[in-house]
Amino acid sequence: WRAVRHTQAQWTNVPPVPSVAAASMITLGDSQFAYRVIGLMLQNFGDSGGRHTPLKDYDYERLGAWFMLQEALDPRSNFTPLLAVFFGASQDPTLIRPVIKYLEVAGNKTEGEKWRWLAHATYLARYKLKDMDLGYEIAVKLANLPDKDMPIWTRQMPAYVLNSRGDKEAALEIMLEILKSGLGKLDPTEVNTTVDYICTQILEEKEALNYPLCQQPSAPAHERHQADE
Repeated sequence: WRAVRHTQAQWTNVPPVPSVAAASMITLGDSQFAYRVIGLMLQNFGDSGGRHTPLKDYDYERLGAWFMLQEALDPRSNFTPLLAVFFGASQDPTLIRPVIKYLEVAGNKTEGEKWRWLAHATYLARYKLKDMDLGYEIAVKLANLPDKDMPIWTRQMPAYVLNSRGDKEAALEIMLEILKSGLGKLDPTEVNTTVDYICTQILEEKEALNYPLCQQPSAPAHERHQADE
Protein backbone atom coordinates (compact mmCIF):
# COMPACT_ATOMS: atom_id res chain seq x y z
CA TRP A 1 0.00 0.00 0.00
CA ARG A 2 2.79 2.41 0.90
CA ALA A 3 4.47 1.78 -2.44
CA VAL A 4 1.41 2.56 -4.55
CA ARG A 5 -0.67 4.97 -2.46
CA HIS A 6 0.62 8.01 -4.40
CA THR A 7 0.10 6.36 -7.79
CA GLN A 8 -2.67 7.88 -9.91
CA ALA A 9 -4.43 6.54 -12.97
CA GLN A 10 -2.77 7.82 -16.13
CA TRP A 11 -4.86 9.35 -18.89
CA THR A 12 -3.77 7.96 -22.26
CA ASN A 13 -5.46 10.72 -24.28
CA VAL A 14 -8.61 10.52 -26.42
CA PRO A 15 -9.56 6.88 -27.08
CA PRO A 16 -10.42 5.49 -30.53
CA VAL A 17 -13.98 6.15 -31.66
CA PRO A 18 -16.43 3.23 -32.06
CA SER A 19 -18.85 2.83 -34.94
CA VAL A 20 -22.40 4.19 -34.66
CA ALA A 21 -23.71 0.63 -34.30
CA ALA A 22 -21.23 -0.19 -31.55
CA ALA A 23 -22.00 3.03 -29.67
CA SER A 24 -25.73 2.29 -29.79
CA MET A 25 -25.20 -1.33 -28.79
CA ILE A 26 -23.60 -0.22 -25.53
CA THR A 27 -26.92 1.41 -24.58
CA LEU A 28 -29.08 -1.44 -25.95
CA GLY A 29 -29.93 0.43 -29.14
CA ASP A 30 -30.97 3.69 -27.47
CA SER A 31 -29.15 6.29 -29.58
CA GLN A 32 -30.28 9.20 -27.41
CA PHE A 33 -28.92 7.53 -24.29
CA ALA A 34 -25.68 6.82 -26.17
CA TYR A 35 -25.49 10.47 -27.24
CA ARG A 36 -25.81 11.68 -23.68
CA VAL A 37 -23.36 9.18 -22.22
CA ILE A 38 -20.75 10.02 -24.86
CA GLY A 39 -21.40 13.74 -24.43
CA LEU A 40 -20.71 13.49 -20.71
CA MET A 41 -17.58 11.49 -21.43
CA LEU A 42 -16.35 14.07 -23.96
CA GLN A 43 -17.02 16.86 -21.51
CA ASN A 44 -14.78 15.21 -18.92
CA PHE A 45 -11.98 13.90 -21.14
CA GLY A 46 -8.67 14.58 -19.41
CA ASP A 47 -10.23 16.37 -16.44
CA SER A 48 -11.01 13.65 -13.92
CA GLY A 49 -9.30 12.41 -10.77
CA GLY A 50 -8.04 15.89 -9.93
CA ARG A 51 -6.32 16.17 -13.32
CA HIS A 52 -6.49 19.16 -15.67
CA THR A 53 -5.27 18.70 -19.23
CA PRO A 54 -4.35 21.68 -21.47
CA LEU A 55 -6.38 21.72 -24.70
CA LYS A 56 -3.20 21.61 -26.76
CA ASP A 57 -2.45 18.14 -25.37
CA TYR A 58 -5.59 16.49 -26.76
CA ASP A 59 -5.63 14.28 -29.85
CA TYR A 60 -7.77 16.50 -32.10
CA GLU A 61 -8.09 13.98 -34.91
CA ARG A 62 -9.79 11.58 -32.52
CA LEU A 63 -11.83 14.38 -30.97
CA GLY A 64 -13.13 15.23 -34.43
CA ALA A 65 -14.09 11.59 -34.97
CA TRP A 66 -16.02 11.57 -31.67
CA PHE A 67 -17.82 14.76 -32.70
CA MET A 68 -18.83 13.15 -36.00
CA LEU A 69 -20.12 10.10 -34.12
CA GLN A 70 -22.28 12.41 -32.02
CA GLU A 71 -23.54 14.08 -35.19
CA ALA A 72 -24.67 10.68 -36.48
CA LEU A 73 -26.40 9.84 -33.18
CA ASP A 74 -28.25 13.16 -32.87
CA PRO A 75 -27.84 15.83 -35.58
CA ARG A 76 -30.37 18.14 -33.90
CA SER A 77 -28.73 18.66 -30.51
CA ASN A 78 -26.49 21.68 -29.92
CA PHE A 79 -24.57 20.14 -27.02
CA THR A 80 -21.72 18.68 -29.06
CA PRO A 81 -21.27 21.77 -31.30
CA LEU A 82 -20.99 23.87 -28.15
CA LEU A 83 -18.42 21.43 -26.81
CA ALA A 84 -16.51 21.68 -30.10
CA VAL A 85 -16.44 25.47 -29.73
CA PHE A 86 -14.75 24.97 -26.35
CA PHE A 87 -12.08 22.70 -27.85
CA GLY A 88 -11.62 25.26 -30.63
CA ALA A 89 -9.94 27.50 -28.07
CA SER A 90 -6.80 25.34 -28.07
CA GLN A 91 -3.52 27.08 -27.30
CA ASP A 92 -2.20 25.52 -30.52
CA PRO A 93 -4.40 26.73 -33.41
CA THR A 94 -2.79 24.30 -35.85
CA LEU A 95 -4.70 21.47 -34.14
CA ILE A 96 -8.23 22.76 -34.62
CA ARG A 97 -8.91 21.81 -38.25
CA PRO A 98 -11.01 18.75 -37.20
CA VAL A 99 -13.11 21.06 -35.01
CA ILE A 100 -13.71 23.40 -37.94
CA LYS A 101 -14.63 20.47 -40.19
CA TYR A 102 -17.16 19.23 -37.65
CA LEU A 103 -18.73 22.66 -37.06
CA GLU A 104 -19.03 23.06 -40.82
CA VAL A 105 -21.11 19.87 -40.93
CA ALA A 106 -23.13 20.70 -37.82
CA GLY A 107 -23.96 24.21 -39.05
CA ASN A 108 -24.85 23.46 -42.65
CA LYS A 109 -28.55 23.02 -41.84
CA THR A 110 -31.63 25.20 -41.99
CA GLU A 111 -33.46 24.18 -38.82
CA GLY A 112 -33.19 26.29 -35.71
CA GLU A 113 -30.14 28.52 -35.56
CA LYS A 114 -27.61 25.94 -36.69
CA TRP A 115 -26.05 28.62 -38.93
CA ARG A 116 -24.23 29.99 -35.87
CA TRP A 117 -21.89 26.97 -35.96
CA LEU A 118 -20.97 27.81 -39.55
CA ALA A 119 -20.31 31.36 -38.42
CA HIS A 120 -18.00 30.13 -35.68
CA ALA A 121 -16.25 27.77 -38.08
CA THR A 122 -15.60 30.77 -40.34
CA TYR A 123 -14.18 32.68 -37.38
CA LEU A 124 -11.88 29.81 -36.39
CA ALA A 125 -10.62 29.36 -39.95
CA ARG A 126 -10.11 33.09 -40.47
CA TYR A 127 -8.70 34.26 -37.14
CA LYS A 128 -7.32 31.17 -35.37
CA LEU A 129 -6.11 28.96 -38.20
CA LYS A 130 -5.51 31.98 -40.48
CA ASP A 131 -6.62 29.96 -43.51
CA MET A 132 -8.33 32.60 -45.62
CA ASP A 133 -9.35 30.19 -48.37
CA LEU A 134 -11.05 27.83 -45.93
CA GLY A 135 -12.66 30.76 -44.14
CA TYR A 136 -14.08 32.05 -47.42
CA GLU A 137 -15.33 28.61 -48.43
CA ILE A 138 -17.25 28.23 -45.16
CA ALA A 139 -18.49 31.84 -45.28
CA VAL A 140 -20.02 31.21 -48.71
CA LYS A 141 -21.89 28.18 -47.34
CA LEU A 142 -23.17 30.34 -44.50
CA ALA A 143 -24.30 33.14 -46.80
CA ASN A 144 -26.10 30.70 -49.10
CA LEU A 145 -28.21 29.04 -46.43
CA PRO A 146 -31.92 29.46 -47.32
CA ASP A 147 -32.81 30.94 -43.93
CA LYS A 148 -34.51 34.31 -44.29
CA ASP A 149 -34.26 35.02 -40.57
CA MET A 150 -30.45 35.05 -40.44
CA PRO A 151 -28.96 38.47 -39.59
CA ILE A 152 -27.50 40.46 -42.45
CA TRP A 153 -23.91 39.99 -41.30
CA THR A 154 -24.16 36.28 -42.10
CA ARG A 155 -24.75 37.23 -45.76
CA GLN A 156 -21.80 39.60 -45.58
CA MET A 157 -19.29 37.10 -44.17
CA PRO A 158 -17.76 36.26 -47.58
CA ALA A 159 -17.09 39.97 -48.09
CA TYR A 160 -15.40 40.25 -44.70
CA VAL A 161 -13.04 37.39 -45.51
CA LEU A 162 -12.36 38.63 -49.03
CA ASN A 163 -11.55 42.08 -47.71
CA SER A 164 -9.19 40.60 -45.12
CA ARG A 165 -7.23 38.74 -47.76
CA GLY A 166 -7.03 41.80 -50.01
CA ASP A 167 -9.75 41.02 -52.57
CA LYS A 168 -11.37 44.41 -52.09
CA GLU A 169 -13.13 44.59 -55.46
CA ALA A 170 -14.87 41.27 -54.86
CA ALA A 171 -15.79 42.33 -51.32
CA LEU A 172 -17.21 45.61 -52.60
CA GLU A 173 -19.25 43.80 -55.23
CA ILE A 174 -20.85 41.55 -52.61
CA MET A 175 -21.70 44.46 -50.32
CA LEU A 176 -23.23 46.50 -53.12
CA GLU A 177 -25.30 43.52 -54.25
CA ILE A 178 -26.60 43.07 -50.70
CA LEU A 179 -27.63 46.73 -50.62
CA LYS A 180 -29.26 46.47 -54.04
CA SER A 181 -31.18 43.25 -53.36
CA GLY A 182 -32.21 44.46 -49.90
CA LEU A 183 -33.49 47.86 -51.03
CA GLY A 184 -36.71 48.55 -49.14
CA LYS A 185 -36.27 45.39 -47.03
CA LEU A 186 -33.23 46.14 -44.90
CA ASP A 187 -33.49 48.06 -41.67
CA PRO A 188 -31.92 51.55 -41.97
CA THR A 189 -29.38 50.56 -39.31
CA GLU A 190 -28.32 47.57 -41.42
CA VAL A 191 -27.95 49.77 -44.48
CA ASN A 192 -25.95 52.37 -42.58
CA THR A 193 -23.66 49.70 -41.14
CA THR A 194 -23.08 48.22 -44.59
CA VAL A 195 -22.36 51.61 -46.11
CA ASP A 196 -19.98 52.45 -43.28
CA TYR A 197 -18.08 49.20 -43.82
CA ILE A 198 -17.76 49.96 -47.52
CA CYS A 199 -16.55 53.50 -46.93
CA THR A 200 -14.20 52.87 -44.00
CA GLN A 201 -13.02 49.27 -44.39
CA ILE A 202 -13.09 48.35 -48.07
CA LEU A 203 -12.33 51.65 -49.75
CA GLU A 204 -9.17 53.59 -49.08
CA GLU A 205 -9.69 57.05 -47.60
CA LYS A 206 -8.99 58.78 -50.92
CA GLU A 207 -11.32 56.40 -52.76
CA ALA A 208 -14.12 57.01 -50.26
CA LEU A 209 -13.82 60.78 -50.72
CA ASN A 210 -14.75 60.38 -54.38
CA TYR A 211 -17.22 57.51 -54.05
CA PRO A 212 -20.87 58.69 -54.39
CA LEU A 213 -22.21 56.25 -51.79
CA CYS A 214 -19.94 57.79 -49.15
CA GLN A 215 -20.76 61.42 -49.89
CA GLN A 216 -24.27 61.89 -48.47
CA PRO A 217 -24.11 61.45 -44.69
CA SER A 218 -27.13 63.63 -44.10
CA ALA A 219 -29.45 61.65 -46.35
CA PRO A 220 -31.44 58.63 -45.10
CA ALA A 221 -29.71 55.34 -45.75
CA HIS A 222 -32.09 54.13 -48.46
CA GLU A 223 -31.79 57.47 -50.31
CA ARG A 224 -27.98 57.26 -50.23
CA HIS A 225 -28.08 53.92 -52.01
CA GLN A 226 -30.63 55.15 -54.57
CA ALA A 227 -28.38 58.12 -55.30
CA ASP A 228 -25.43 55.79 -55.88
CA GLU A 229 -27.47 53.83 -58.44
